[in-house]
Amino acid sequence: MQQKQKHATKLTLKTLVLAMASTAPASVLAAVDIDFYGSLRMQAEAVHPDSSAEFANGGNSSYSNIRDAYSRLGITANWQANDAINVFGQLEVPIDTANFKIQDPYDDRRDLRVAQVGVSGDFGTLAYGQMWLPFYNAISYKVDRFSTYYSGYATLAFFRAFNTVSYYSPDFNGVSFGAGAVIKDTSDRADTFDDNRYQFTATYNANGTDFSIGIEQVDDNKDTRLLGAALGQQIDNLYLGIKLEQSSAKGSADANVFNLYADYTFNDYTFKAMYADVDGFGGQIFHLGADYQYSKNLKTFIEFYQQESVNALAAEKAGGSGSFRNPLGDFEPDAKKGGGKAVAVGFRYDF
Repeated sequence: MQQKQKHATKLTLKTLVLAMASTAPASVLAAVDIDFYGSLRMQAEAVHPDSSAEFANGGNSSYSNIRDAYSRLGITANWQANDAINVFGQLEVPIDTANFKIQDPYDDRRDLRVAQVGVSGDFGTLAYGQMWLPFYNAISYKVDRFSTYYSGYATLAFFRAFNTVSYYSPDFNGVSFGAGAVIKDTSDRADTFDDNRYQFTATYNANGTDFSIGIEQVDDNKDTRLLGAALGQQIDNLYLGIKLEQSSAKGSADANVFNLYADYTFNDYTFKAMYADVDGFGGQIFHLGADYQYSKNLKTFIEFYQQESVNALAAEKAGGSGSFRNPLGDFEPDAKKGGGKAVAVGFRYDF
């Protein structure tokens, strides 16, 4: 979440969609399976900075307000070209319900979450566009299981990227592989990078055990690299997750990440807890929560979140990047610390 982002433009995507729709044969369009979906996620929160902490734009007053927790609207399309090949596409946009805008609640320059096309079959899945990355899917996702805005920050991995090619292999007796290449992009789009990035993951998933290792290699002059290993273990109603990451680059000290997560489901309730230690992005992090599954589509939740230094906490209705960037703490050498805590209650409605 902490990466430098660039402004997202809509014209290219809109033009592409219109062109595809206008040139596709009617028989093909009739055979396309189209699904619309959405998820409305909101929270009311009380945020309390530590006495030694300060927001990036100044001040350290506590506040209570509402915040979006990653609401989204999307559409998927699937076309079975033949018995062996399925062609698919997906478009998903963020809805910042607290600010009433089409933008990500972390970075207001993002107006796309996913925009990808691909093919799948017995050979696996090959896709291009803006998507979730293989390293996050295999490593970070195993401990990204909370419900509030504050879920998923205890990592050094990037979540999604534009201009990406990914491949996921079929399952070989529980063993599968993922690979991705993020192609450098000098445009003003969000989720782009100045250097090519290459990812590879290997996963074993069987009988409740989900173990993965992964690497991201950046094509720069610093040999920047991120290594990761994660285990998710389901034991009846108990889930345990452990994650390790190490980021290295020439001329810089290594940054290490450790996560220990657990949740337990009892009837319609799920109780969650995580401890994490993230070098350079949050320090020691404590996260507690409980979900209540009111119905198939509706979930309510309450969570407590605490960070030692700059990480997820931000000023009222602001985020960690973009024009409304105002996190608690900052990365400048002379910046005040970003320690603080938050309590949030909210709901999630999927449709």
